Amino acid sequence: MASLVRSSIVVSRPIEDVLAVLTNVENTGKWFPGDVKEWWTSPPPHGVGSTRHARVKMGLVTTENDAVTTVYEPPHRAGLKGTSKTAPFEAMLTFEPVEGGTRVDSQIDFLMTGAAKLFAGMFTRRYGKSWEQGLVNLKRMMEAGEL
Repeated sequence: MASLVRSSIVVSRPIEDVLAVLTNVENTGKWFPGDVKEWWTSPPPHGVGSTRHARVKMGLVTTENDAVTTVYEPPHRAGLKGTSKTAPFEAMLTFEPVEGGTRVDSQIDFLMTGAAKLFAGMFTRRYGKSWEQGLVNLKRMMEAGEL
């Protein structure tokens, strides 16, 4: 069973800048709400086949997962796929230059199986709200020159 999170935002920065910030996993903890740390586990240059590890702390629970870059077509598309059983997802970011900046469209599919299906709706709603807030943070920080 897949649970889908879709979002869009326009950032008043050039497409190359927005792509660079969003596709560098080491930036995620700066703009995504919550206690998230991600780092590359493969050497640069990063592109298709690059891997990353993430540590996410929510309350008293800490989870970790791995992912691989599946699509990297600068400056227009980037995709990531979770490779850990604890994080079955596929994410796609598309970037489009628009008047005054860059439109970012994101689609994240959570591929829930087994008992996780029971909590898919609740998890997807919570994650979707966090992702939306993260994009608002990203926009604010990039437009202020903090990222």
